[in-house]
Amino acid sequence: MRIEELDTPALTVDLDIMERNLRSLSDYCRKHSLKLRPHTKTHKIPAIAKMQIAAGATGITVAKVGEAEVMAGAGLEDILIAYPVVGQAKCDRLAKLAQHKTITVSLDSIEVAQGISEAATRAGSTVSILVEFDVGMRRCGVQTADAWLGVAQTVDKLSGVRFSGLMFYPGHIWDALPEQGPALDSISRVIEEIQAKSKQSGLNCAIVTGGSTPTAYNSHQLHGITEIRPGTYVFNDMNETKAGYSQLSDCALRVQVTVVSTAVQGRAMIDGGSKTFSGDRLISGDKQGFGFVTEHPNTQFTSMSEEHGHLDLGPSDQVDVGERLSIIPNHVCACVNMHNQIYYHRKGIVEGSWTVEGRGKIQ
Repeated sequence: MRIEELDTPALTVDLDIMERNLRSLSDYCRKHSLKLRPHTKTHKIPAIAKMQIAAGATGITVAKVGEAEVMAGAGLEDILIAYPVVGQAKCDRLAKLAQHKTITVSLDSIEVAQGISEAATRAGSTVSILVEFDVGMRRCGVQTADAWLGVAQTVDKLSGVRFSGLMFYPGHIWDALPEQGPALDSISRVIEEIQAKSKQSGLNCAIVTGGSTPTAYNSHQLHGITEIRPGTYVFNDMNETKAGYSQLSDCALRVQVTVVSTAVQGRAMIDGGSKTFSGDRLISGDKQGFGFVTEHPNTQFTSMSEEHGHLDLGPSDQVDVGERLSIIPNHVCACVNMHNQIYYHRKGIVEGSWTVEGRGKIQ
């Protein structure tokens, strides 16, 4: 079967492009002696996580305990939950996972550390802990090096947990690659200050984990970093491409859709709307539209309702009812999370499909 024969809407991944993306970043990390721990939020598929490990990743990252359970159940061994785990039910599940897998959690408060400690102590397991520092995202993370040290010292004294190091997320950096130096230098100074305080207090800050897809190939500029956690690089999307971090030829995932109406002059309706693509707007480039129509680059994907995608046709573009189009989404992570299946192919020949097993695992 060719991808043109799939019923629509359908997500398709070009294996040749995806594998090239995996090799490229793995080669970069090997060159710069960095560990790679990709965030599986982008695909939520254990089979792809295993491909990332086979390509050189040393472990994986997830956001929720439910995602960790899916990955652990499929045989993944070394999992970082880059999200504070709060509440006894979640902590008990976490502690159970840690009985058989290498589990690490990032946090930024003593309260979260104590909850994990109590659950792990009851279960007879050990959870590694990274203390998160806010380097500019203003989402999670302690705000000063002294505050970071205070949480780390408390973790080091708790049972059932092991202090392992520092986590940060530079998700606020969307500068062009050649212009990221000043922001990365600022983070390097934070890392150096924290490592100095850690050493003075007798703590071993063995792991310094950071990174994102936009900063991935500049990670060697961060002094003291030991591993990176990019996610989107596996597929790439229009946010990465418009910002200059990837090319259209690096985008492995496309949404296959069908034109269902051309009744309104100058417009076309496709069978994928906000329940297919997600409503995420571009946060880079011209910040216009909801995806790139590969067959008609001058056509604009201007708006969506639940089941309709609204296309404004380019001056010389013409489409027909029943025509198949392939669209690169703005934000691939949110798009994937709306689908049960992804079909993979080489040169248009469908070789199989993956179930998005981590979909809906938000607890």
